[in-house]
Amino acid sequence: MDTGTHIGMGLCLAAISTLEPDVAASATLFAAVTTTALVGSHAPDFDTVFKFKGNSAYLRQHRGKSHGLIALIAWPLLLAIVIGALFGVPPTSLWLMAQTAVALHVFVDLFNAYGTQALHPFKRTWIGWGVINTFDPYLFTMYYSAFGIWLLTRATIVIFPILIAIVIIYYAVQFKLRNDALATAARYYGGAHKLFISPGMKWDEWHVAARLRNEYAVVKINAGTVVECGNFRIKDEPHGDELYEIVKENADLQAFLEFSKIHTYTVSRKDGIVEYRFTNLRYFTKEVYPFVAVVRIDAASRQIVSSYTGWVFSERTLQKKLVVPAL
Repeated sequence: MDTGTHIGMGLCLAAISTLEPDVAASATLFAAVTTTALVGSHAPDFDTVFKFKGNSAYLRQHRGKSHGLIALIAWPLLLAIVIGALFGVPPTSLWLMAQTAVALHVFVDLFNAYGTQALHPFKRTWIGWGVINTFDPYLFTMYYSAFGIWLLTRATIVIFPILIAIVIIYYAVQFKLRNDALATAARYYGGAHKLFISPGMKWDEWHVAARLRNEYAVVKINAGTVVECGNFRIKDEPHGDELYEIVKENADLQAFLEFSKIHTYTVSRKDGIVEYRFTNLRYFTKEVYPFVAVVRIDAASRQIVSSYTGWVFSERTLQKKLVVPAL
């Protein structure tokens, strides 16, 4: 989920903690618990620091080890000790909140299409159920509305059981809608070998990429209505291409290929520069496929002159990230 939603969940956890008499009676303990809830709700995403090492490092690390089983134990212990020392309260008073906040963060991230390596280090596979958008406006509104009502009423025992029930029902409905969308896509593409789904921002809106016999097909499904978005011929990677043998060692491209489950590519040439562009087909928003990897190599010197992997929502933005003029 996005940072704002994680923080909203943390605020709700902090409010729920006031059901504990010791927390409600002590301003210091409440401040410590609230800090633990907020930091713990975001802690697994501290892997954002890898952006300083470049997008390829970030792509490999984000939602990886920081969301794995070891981190699930380490984060709460670290937070309880550090925050306990800062506020002068026993770490044991904060550990349960830290554990709950971190566990909820990792758990809800599993419902996104992006997913996590939640079983790391035992399994490095990405687990993503494609049920909830990374930013879900309905969940975002629920958490902040509940917290706002709590600030006004302090009716903890009334507000949060209702919130939890609504959230559980919402997730269950989203699961059903996702499964219905997958069934619709399976009927539409009777010969599909594999379907990859991701939720849209709107209610009952889904993006599905299908692997067929000879091509990839991409559709939007809006409340059961199928809208075709494109077809792409399935191509093997250009092995045997001498330049590609160099390009495939590029860190940006390697990170993309490790993560991407369904993608296509193009090769273009201009003024002695060859561009290899790989485009992930699972994600489609604002009428573009935003997750790409681009590597440009000088054909004469066989030196890579520019590369990028990540999320971009316009060709203009992508060109700004590449140091060689557009092909």
